Amino acid sequence: MSTRILERLREDTAAQHEQIEQNPYAKAAFDQTLTIDQYRSYLAKFYGFIKPAEAKFMAVDALNDMGLDMTIRMKSKHLEEDLMHLDMTQDEVNQLPLCSRLPELGTPAQIWGYLYVMEGSTLGGQVITKQLMKFLPVSPESGIRYFHAYGQETKPRWTEFREALLSSSLNDSDEIIDSAKETFRLLDAWIRDSA
Repeated sequence: MSTRILERLREDTAAQHEQIEQNPYAKAAFDQTLTIDQYRSYLAKFYGFIKPAEAKFMAVDALNDMGLDMTIRMKSKHLEEDLMHLDMTQDEVNQLPLCSRLPELGTPAQIWGYLYVMEGSTLGGQVITKQLMKFLPVSPESGIRYFHAYGQETKPRWTEFREALLSSSLNDSDEIIDSAKETFRLLDAWIRDSA
């Protein structure tokens, strides 16, 4: 696949990316007004979207041919750890509301679009990690595992993702872009719902 797909993904999802960064939780994080209870709610929102999305795309057979080790890219396990560090029990985590309006994840192109959003968020997660540590009692080992998912491996994992996408045999870049846009849109709607 041409490197143009990466440029198009960045350009064509810019509006959706900007929109999700304006949600009340993200704004409060950067204003340093986010409380620990609000932070827990923010993580619960991510969990409610990511947990069912991961289950949905892990069931797709074509996932094995994508050239990525998906076991290290699952984010819901980090969210569970964070929520439990923030005084939720496993039972409470298991009872969190799960999003039913997920992006379509039945084809490799749709999964690539979803992963573009989630893997790209690990880059922004480095900034959020530093910000939250300024005013909340959290650290990369306790309470910020989700945002600090790859730690020192963030850039290499992003490079690995980009290379796997570029080496894929897909020709339908429009489907990848549409999936990325839809992922941003549905995640933003889910986070803002009762925020």
